[in-house]
Amino acid sequence: MAGNNLSPRQKMIGMMYLVLTALLALNTSKEIINAFVTINSSLEFSVSNMNVKNNLSYSTFDKKMETEADKTRPFYERAQKVKKLAKDLNTYIDKLKDELIVQTDKLPAGQKVELIDVQAKDNYDEPTRIMCGDKQDGRGKKGTELKNKIEEFKKNVVAALDPKDQSAWKPKLDNMFRTSDPDPKNKADKFVIEEGKRTWEMANFYHNPVVASVCQLTKFQLDVKNAESDVVNHLLASINATDLKFSDVVAKVVAPTSYVIIGQEYTADVFLAAYDRTSTPEIVVGGSTLKVEEGMGKYTTSPRSPGEQKWSGKIRLKGSDGQLKEYPFESSYMVSAPSASVSADSLNVFYIGIDNPVTISVPGVPAENVSYTASGVTLTAAGKGRYIARVSAGREATINVSAKMGEKSMQMGSFRFRIKSVPAPIARIYGAKSGKISKTTLNSMGGVSADMGDFLFNIPAKVTSFKMTVVYKGGSRANLVDEPANSSAFSSNMKAAMQACKPGDKVLIDNIVGSVAGQTKSLESIILTVN
Repeated sequence: MAGNNLSPRQKMIGMMYLVLTALLALNTSKEIINAFVTINSSLEFSVSNMNVKNNLSYSTFDKKMETEADKTRPFYERAQKVKKLAKDLNTYIDKLKDELIVQTDKLPAGQKVELIDVQAKDNYDEPTRIMCGDKQDGRGKKGTELKNKIEEFKKNVVAALDPKDQSAWKPKLDNMFRTSDPDPKNKADKFVIEEGKRTWEMANFYHNPVVASVCQLTKFQLDVKNAESDVVNHLLASINATDLKFSDVVAKVVAPTSYVIIGQEYTADVFLAAYDRTSTPEIVVGGSTLKVEEGMGKYTTSPRSPGEQKWSGKIRLKGSDGQLKEYPFESSYMVSAPSASVSADSLNVFYIGIDNPVTISVPGVPAENVSYTASGVTLTAAGKGRYIARVSAGREATINVSAKMGEKSMQMGSFRFRIKSVPAPIARIYGAKSGKISKTTLNSMGGVSADMGDFLFNIPAKVTSFKMTVVYKGGSRANLVDEPANSSAFSSNMKAAMQACKPGDKVLIDNIVGSVAGQTKSLESIILTVN
């Protein structure tokens, strides 16, 4: 969603969509998987709230039909068409979510399972197969079918409106439901294209775990409910908004987010679902009266401790009979302490002279809003939240992470890494470090090799020099002592000495010098006995 003339509710949905997009760019850790479940629950709660709001609007239409049928009927019939279109699309999406869960968890057809109870929450193969198939552009499967139904929904909603309103509403709905492929000229789409998701289907569903795909589908359902609400309220306003009367009202609390960090401001709108801009209700929270403008109170606080924060209050308003009525409300939000995640792809160690992969992220914060300072290490960007760390000396490196939260930059944590030298390679002859070797195998070898053994990084190593000593059993033959080589290859004298070996003779390779990651290392000796 884009544009500067969006309603507060639409801006809230846009914010939640950005959070979802950011999460998709991160590694799918257990915490992120659980975050998708939490976000999906929040979206479903919003869908439920929108259902309540829309039902109030339809109730208003029913009452208008009772008192002003002729005036209301054209708008009522259009609203009923929009209601059916929204219901049909949401029903289709519900079935699609069920299909994703059933097929991912290998459940019997028709079985209902809540997202939190899904066993394979991090499975992305099955959702990708269902939504995108195996084509490079992801088209032709359920993702394309969903896209076509959304486009059909937009078209039919516009057609249900008065012809004089259709030209104005088409761009509004296009803005609410972006069904075009990602645009490389759009800054918000650049990271999607860099990940190779160049079509709408791939951008929304490719390689996403099942929890992310279900969450995305719930977001589309919330978009449908928002579109339904906007269109139906427009139709109501077209009758005569000033004449609308409500027989019942309920208190509602809408917050842009229910998840904040200590030091970040929490803001929520408190209002009656069927509120009147000309009314001035009294809204009391914790013994304090909120300032009310155009029928809406604004509640602001800055939490100082983590965990669930509950708050409640009352809205007092005079009814049509002049009597003061009271409407209690309550809400809650979660507060977490500042946190960040910095992980080396191997260990919390940086090795001198090699590329050390590092990921820097802050849960719930887009990668572009995360920054760092580092000492003892140089970081080079390698993608969204990914870096290559290089160290040349020292014993410890530090990375300090901060995140932009609104207009403020907050420190999220400091992370330390040990600095160590790359270990010495292991010298080998025909894969052997020491032990027995057949004369045939010994004579077939051209020199001494080296590798890093079980070291975490796959980096090349080589032998640059060594010395060979051959000890003949019984001493009946001349011993070859201190024959040096300034490479990894056996010299002709060495090969001749090994060819003269018999069972029981020993070959000693020592003073071995190797090279790895630009560093010179002394390698362990090799002692071989000919059998």
